[in-house]
Amino acid sequence: MKTCPQCATALPPSARFCLQCGAAQPVSAVPPAAAEGFDWQGDRIAQAIDLFNARLAERVAQEQHPDRLAQYQERLYGSGFREVIQRRFAQWSEGFVPPDTAAEASAALRELTHWVDDLLDYFFILHCQDINTVLLPEAILRYQTAAPEGKALRQMALDYLDFGHESERVYTDLLTLPAKKIRNVGQSFLFPERDEIIWFICDQTLLGTAKEGFAMTEKALYWKSGLQPAQRVYYHKLFDIRREKEWLLINDLYFNASPTLNTKITWLLRRLGRPNL
Repeated sequence: MKTCPQCATALPPSARFCLQCGAAQPVSAVPPAAAEGFDWQGDRIAQAIDLFNARLAERVAQEQHPDRLAQYQERLYGSGFREVIQRRFAQWSEGFVPPDTAAEASAALRELTHWVDDLLDYFFILHCQDINTVLLPEAILRYQTAAPEGKALRQMALDYLDFGHESERVYTDLLTLPAKKIRNVGQSFLFPERDEIIWFICDQTLLGTAKEGFAMTEKALYWKSGLQPAQRVYYHKLFDIRREKEWLLINDLYFNASPTLNTKITWLLRRLGRPNL
């Protein structure tokens, strides 16, 4: 979306005139997608496949193990999934209308990247479980075709994180959390708004005091790790998630749950950060 400079009305990226005041909308002089390096007038299928391969290498390095990239590339060919993505990209390109402005091009590339990530999710889960360093639950795949809401969104988070295969102490029913731990969590790192719904609290202290760990609500991820200060990141304000050695940097903030949870949280936050949720 963009806004009219005359009256601040929200408009679709393609709008040439304001739907409210009728003012002509400026058109960017920047060639569409030039900044991103995607030529929408060129061979879109070949470029989409290049994007898929680049995201594969990036995600193997960030979420699995960089030394295994060759194994994933071999599996891509051996499983026949490369032919699948070629057909999918051909269907996508057929009848595609190239964007006219830089804003439209950016939105189109963002949507394409989300679709590439969905394809990679299928590839990692259905074809690569034996070479993945982290067990990824198949339940994740059910959330690619529909954007959940309310209680279903909470269930999505629990399905992604799959705490049944983790050793962390997790409270999904806050009525079972002792009053002392609730007080410790509230004083240490969990500061939700009055009506904010808490999905779960993960206690990562050795003695079970709940003074360190992480929690997720309908709006944000809250956490405290070691001597680090308490942190919070809203899903709609996520701009970067990446692994740095054995921990994560979420919007450049240190986060470290466990090697397996770090990967699954990366997957979950990437999904929660999409604008259609």
